[in-house]
Amino acid sequence: MNSARPNADDGALDAAIDGLDPVLALMALVQITGDRTLINRYWNDIDGRQEGVVEAFQDINAHEAREPINPAIASEIRESLRAAVSAGKAPVMPQIDMPMFRKMSRLLLGKDFPEMSVDVAFQHGGFTRDTRVRAAKDVPPADFKVIVVGAGMMGINAAIKLQQAGFDYTILEAMDQVGGNWLTNTYPGAAVDTPSRVYSFSFEPNASWTQFFPRGPEFLSYLDRVTDKYNLRDRINFGTRVEGAEWDEARKLWTVKSVRDGKAETQECNILIMAVGPNNNPNYPDVKNLSAFKGPVIHSAAWDSAVDLTGKKVVLVGTGCSGVQVSTAIADKVGELVIVQRQNEYIIPNPQAHAPIDELERTAMERIPFVVNWKRLQSLESQMGDMHGMVMKDEDYAAKTGGFGPINDGMKMYANAYLKSHFPDDPGMVAMLTPDFPVFAKRPILDCGFYDTLKKPNVSIVRGQLAEADEKAVILADGTRIECDVLLLSTGYNLHFGRQFDIRGTGGQTLKEAFEPHPFSYEGMLITGFPNFVFMGAPYSYLVANHAVVSEQQTHYIIELLQWMVDDHLASFDVTPEATKAFVDDVDAELQKTAWVQHGSAGGYYRDKGGDGKKKVILAIPRHNSRIWHDLRSPREEDFNIIVREDAAAPAVRQMEMLTI
Repeated sequence: MNSARPNADDGALDAAIDGLDPVLALMALVQITGDRTLINRYWNDIDGRQEGVVEAFQDINAHEAREPINPAIASEIRESLRAAVSAGKAPVMPQIDMPMFRKMSRLLLGKDFPEMSVDVAFQHGGFTRDTRVRAAKDVPPADFKVIVVGAGMMGINAAIKLQQAGFDYTILEAMDQVGGNWLTNTYPGAAVDTPSRVYSFSFEPNASWTQFFPRGPEFLSYLDRVTDKYNLRDRINFGTRVEGAEWDEARKLWTVKSVRDGKAETQECNILIMAVGPNNNPNYPDVKNLSAFKGPVIHSAAWDSAVDLTGKKVVLVGTGCSGVQVSTAIADKVGELVIVQRQNEYIIPNPQAHAPIDELERTAMERIPFVVNWKRLQSLESQMGDMHGMVMKDEDYAAKTGGFGPINDGMKMYANAYLKSHFPDDPGMVAMLTPDFPVFAKRPILDCGFYDTLKKPNVSIVRGQLAEADEKAVILADGTRIECDVLLLSTGYNLHFGRQFDIRGTGGQTLKEAFEPHPFSYEGMLITGFPNFVFMGAPYSYLVANHAVVSEQQTHYIIELLQWMVDDHLASFDVTPEATKAFVDDVDAELQKTAWVQHGSAGGYYRDKGGDGKKKVILAIPRHNSRIWHDLRSPREEDFNIIVREDAAAPAVRQMEMLTI
């Protein structure tokens, strides 16, 4: 993904080098030339003068002004880089060892990574493509089959790594393209709310993003290119809607049932991987007489582009991430926009929301080797440090201050100050939009221009709950009647966690039955009673890292697990009830200390409403992502019940004979 755009001339490259951060330039120079001594040569000239990378969620506290790097030194580094790039030679040091990574990242960032995050940063920064831990004893046999359900980000990731590890796989995808939710999220303003540099695979960094926060089509294009680069398309059965699967205990196989082109199909596999994600279909609110409304009713997760909103009076329900994006995108097009806010949200400043990536910066990433990786590492840095008091409540701090935690309160003050700065003369609006719960009790929103949208003369916002409809209007719970031409619903998704499929494990128990009263998992992937079954993105695997990071860590674990099966000739594995209970009990206990559970008045999708009528947080895992990375390096074999294949043969003993001449 690091190919240059056509017609990129040397003048642009020269300009890109001239504008490149000298520290970044040095990182690239070291790898291109292989001269490791350059780090020591320039250390004293650079250390303490590094340029900080300011992003949303990071700029909570004022950044200290730093003395700039001596212009002569900066020029010397850039000129050396210019000469190295112009030489057109293959880089001498495309791979760096861990001691060198520590040294280079320390100089780039101005600080060391915490020890728990060093290996994590090395991998997610894209400095290694081989994360295998287990030394494979054998290659997967020809009759070992894997089925992956879903060709979104998780499914593509799984397919690439399965292919590289030698496993025979097929992807079953209901739609006719890769992309998952990004195929259905086509509403105006739909964009990734994670910086593009890190919302991508570490082994396939994209140097050519046009925006810091790419729109849906650009992200789909990225997934398409990855799919084609790794020749995955021939392994994907498009238009194949999986209905369910059943475990055959005697044969140790899954039978997967699907419908393709209107015809029922069945396939068998040794391993079934569900990569469908938790956000499955639109969540429609319970509205009395909604069918009586004569105008279009459109959910943001099922957008109808055929409806022309020009000049129409539109009611938009919901101010979560999609609601904020939709309202900002359509405000100048509609005649009047009334936003119904069910609950206020924390909105974080995000000056990069609509900002394009500078052309020279793109040129540097595309044409100078390794710049894209070091820039990616800069974006990852804030996620690798200690986050004490961000989501977990700091009881000592709370006792002294009445707050929640130092980072959580800092973000709260930051967001509230941002709100007040937009409405300095409107205390009523400030009061209406100020949340009364901890940050992260609901998902904070990166501002894409929402507050500016609320200032437009044709836009208004009301607090209320949509309750009823008639032919020409919607009616809120307090009786307020709002006439409109179009009703837009940005009311989120149903989080099924696989309960929409008829999946039957040991003894015929369905996944839906197993998940009563609430869904659960072991390590965010495995379900006791469902052997040889991996559910990527299962309960207890979200909210501490983006989808790209989560899928890579889980895919690594899957390959380690499957290689164990191959090496030890296992017919099946099933995590023990005791191991699952220990994991769930530990996670649930820690969750009690978080803003996700101690959420005050906050509502939202974090809490699953179970069959017992109680709500429980099952989406999140209350662990730093660097710990999760280490937890998922290798399966803990003692946590599994295993069955060895009946036809397993003892491995041949290879004798090493002395060779002679």
